[in-house]
Amino acid sequence: MYAKKSILVAVSAWAILLIISFWASIHMGWGPKESTHDPASIWMYVRRGLLLACALLLPKIAGGKGAEAYGWKISLKWLLTSIPVGIAMGFGNPGGFDPRYTTAILLACMHALATELFFRAYLITTLSAYFKKFWPPIIISSVMYGIFYLTVSTTWQQPGARKFIFVGLFTMIGMLHGYCYKKSQSFFAPWIIHFLGVLRYKLFIC
Repeated sequence: MYAKKSILVAVSAWAILLIISFWASIHMGWGPKESTHDPASIWMYVRRGLLLACALLLPKIAGGKGAEAYGWKISLKWLLTSIPVGIAMGFGNPGGFDPRYTTAILLACMHALATELFFRAYLITTLSAYFKKFWPPIIISSVMYGIFYLTVSTTWQQPGARKFIFVGLFTMIGMLHGYCYKKSQSFFAPWIIHFLGVLRYKLFIC
């Protein structure tokens, strides 16, 4: 009973966040500033704040353990795996945050923290209470992650079917992060990968 209730709460929260994010980013036009990681973008902080609030508060509201179930330790093996994977993704990232500036690094840290807490720690933990096999929680949460990126202005501005190429790309990234989360049983593994993966290291050599 708890598993079904918690999934209903999680999916409802995701749907509400999707609607709010589309309204704010696309309809109201607040997305471009957010997409360029402009520190003056209030919507950038509000969106991540909403993700954090849902991830930290909803499990308790649904009657679960809460954030203590997310895995707050990381093994040396996964630490040494996460760092090079994240850096490699950062070198291949055409967007992302400028690592030459402290403000951008802090924003990248906040972005990765909020995203991973909601889409990996919260959603996968919630889905895993119902789906006992390894892959279903990863696949479902990753598809939700990919669809959520339609509310990012740079994705929505893509012509026609290219939007869904981006949805597919972020779904695959979500699957990588989700796999690392489930395998490591640590929130820090996907968070490190995400944080390091959104820093544009090429700016140091260009």
